[in-house]
Amino acid sequence: MSKPSILVVEDDPNLGFVIQDNLGTKGYAVTLGRDGEEGLKFFHDQKFHLCILDVMTPKKDGFSLARAIREHDRDVPIL
Repeated sequence: MSKPSILVVEDDPNLGFVIQDNLGTKGYAVTLGRDGEEGLKFFHDQKFHLCILDVMTPKKDGFSLARAIREHDRDVPIL
């Protein structure tokens, strides 16, 4: 059985590392994007069980990213 996968989009490197590290120790497979465009690329390349998005990210803000994700997957939970 594969680990549940989570997409985290956070531009603050320290906070991104802490979130990724803590979720990883809880058994999740975490992909960390540093900006909204990178997060959207990761979303299109992989299947995620949950998306955690920072609202204020470079290149594409979290609200725009959430709308783009919703266009492709209406069911994935987004925080």
